[in-house]
Amino acid sequence: MEPSAPPASVIHVSPQHVGFTADQSGGYNQGPPNHAAPGAYPPTGAYPAPGAYPAPGAYPAPGAYPGQAAMPYQGQPSGPPAPANPWQPVALPDGAGPSYQGDDVPDTDPEDNDDEEQPPKMLPPPDLASFATPPGYEQYSAGAPLPPPAYTAPEETSAPLQTFTGIGTMNEQQVRDAICAYADQQCCYGTGAAQAMTFEKMEASGGLHYQLETFTETRTTSWQHLPYQGGQVDGPHCGPSRGPWDIACSPNDSFNTHEKNLEVPHTSNIKQCHNCTGCGFVRCPKCHGRGKVRCSSCHGSGRRTVHRNGKSERTSCSWCHGSGRRRCSRCSGDGRIICPICQGFAQLRWFIELKVKFTNNVEDFIHETTDLPDELIRDVSGKTVFEQTLPYVWPISQYHVPAINENSISIVERHRTAWPNSKTLQQRQILRSVPVTEVEYIYKDQKSRFWVYGNEHEVHCPEYPQTCCWGCTIL
Repeated sequence: MEPSAPPASVIHVSPQHVGFTADQSGGYNQGPPNHAAPGAYPPTGAYPAPGAYPAPGAYPAPGAYPGQAAMPYQGQPSGPPAPANPWQPVALPDGAGPSYQGDDVPDTDPEDNDDEEQPPKMLPPPDLASFATPPGYEQYSAGAPLPPPAYTAPEETSAPLQTFTGIGTMNEQQVRDAICAYADQQCCYGTGAAQAMTFEKMEASGGLHYQLETFTETRTTSWQHLPYQGGQVDGPHCGPSRGPWDIACSPNDSFNTHEKNLEVPHTSNIKQCHNCTGCGFVRCPKCHGRGKVRCSSCHGSGRRTVHRNGKSERTSCSWCHGSGRRRCSRCSGDGRIICPICQGFAQLRWFIELKVKFTNNVEDFIHETTDLPDELIRDVSGKTVFEQTLPYVWPISQYHVPAINENSISIVERHRTAWPNSKTLQQRQILRSVPVTEVEYIYKDQKSRFWVYGNEHEVHCPEYPQTCCWGCTIL
């Protein structure tokens, strides 16, 4: 009599069915499965009959669940899918010919000379005018500055108050210490003259250094590309692109020249690599696609001249084993290398790049009434008489030295219109007073003069009286 089958909703599975055996302790030990006796498995009909599962379409369609809105997919590639892995050259077995089959392979193997190896041949990029230009970039021109927003001049009544501080001076002891230190630092200058000279006259004055800095921002756009390795593409289907001057970009710090490169959103599109025409490889520049080069030891002859026991004899070349040829070390004999443009991925992601250049434009004026060269004032420190930082500064017009007022007005006006394709972010003007003392001295009945200037007490002494110390030899 056949054993009765259990109900379809209950399936009895013994430990033997899953690869376990029962032990006397009530646990299970892993062991090989035993063959079940007839009827141990659920008989036919115990599982749901065909068609008992929900038919296709019985489940809710995407977006039909409560609370789930059908969201459009953003960022799908606009071109064919990228390869899973980039192209790689094949290591060929000995005796196998190269894989490169282009029509630009020469008839002879080139010399194995790394010094004469040329870079891979690059093909010109596609016609950028054929690219779909996003709205707002119709006037795009590679590298041309994009006109900034219009400049609004400040109101005349909003000029800030200008206040100035005094200038610094130095005493006789500081001047004496400065000339002694100067002589000690020079080769073949004796310090005795600096200590013994008599100061007849000391006249203190202040060199004035005015400087205006205009910190500007310039924006240019250009098409750039990167190897496309798959993934989402932020193309025009994701929305309209923002204008070149509507994209937020702040400088790292003010009054410091630097650049930033940003990708313009929603401008990406996928194109076949123009350099390898979508195959991922180019001809090897070392072997020119032949896979082999002439041996550099025997120059392709397969034999070398060796000298033994005072005699010369020809023997087989050990480098190429007498063949005169060696496998190309650049492509391992394949004749092809990875395309340097797409890195073997065969496709490129083109996008518009926004280059933002922050430039600190500096112009200055030096007012100094002695015979001290004016350029020396620029490189030493002094006391700040006046400083102002504004989006657009007002020229100095109330200082007691007319030359400073006149040149400040001239420089500020010049900076207003000097960079029509740049946006002025900030301006800073500084007026410094640099202490200058002119000294007339006598040393051994010889009269001359020198200058001490700057907070560092630098010395300008073109006619120092003792220029050769004991023991020096003038060549």
